[in-house]
Amino acid sequence: MTFASRKQRAGFTLIESLVSLALLAILMVTLNSFLFSMSELWGDRRDQRLFDQHVRAATQQLRKTLEAATLGPGASGVIMQDTVTKDGTTEGRLNFLLGDAGRLANWPVSPLPDVDFSLYVDNEKGLVLQWQSRLELERDLKDFHETVLTPFVTSINYEYYDATLKRWHVEEAPLHDTDGTTWLQPNRIYLNFAHGNLKATTFINMPIKRVGATRP
Repeated sequence: MTFASRKQRAGFTLIESLVSLALLAILMVTLNSFLFSMSELWGDRRDQRLFDQHVRAATQQLRKTLEAATLGPGASGVIMQDTVTKDGTTEGRLNFLLGDAGRLANWPVSPLPDVDFSLYVDNEKGLVLQWQSRLELERDLKDFHETVLTPFVTSINYEYYDATLKRWHVEEAPLHDTDGTTWLQPNRIYLNFAHGNLKATTFINMPIKRVGATRP
């Protein structure tokens, strides 16, 4: 075999080169189509992913806040009781006390300790914490403050255990006991989220009051 023939066999023929380019073009078109389809699918579910992230974050924040109300020797726990609203009426709400409200209380001046909170849903604002420090000078004037936890909660459901019937039941509003004077303590609450066509429901078990500083 001559040097020229060995050199010719070492390279690609024109037909082999054209076939290779054709296969490469097909591969690139397929890969681009796959990436485009994945990005399109990912973009279509963007709102759902952001909504789910918000639901998890808001639920976790409220869960940790309620747990904080059960810690320490002075903790009062989370209690369902009559609550005076901003318009002067009274309704049953979950109430709790925090010695340090942190970012949940946006004070105009230096923050005060011992802040009473009540949890409720406003049809326009969403899930709201109404709060007021026990040390506020104008406390008797019902100078309530509000912090919106999430604008996407449309309602709260309350779950109770009926010891007589030995079954669980979920209610749209808190319940009184048999004499109608005391609110029953729910075992669990459900947060119903909605944003356009996106909907989700999460639950929070009511934390048990514990003595000391150990986190449950």
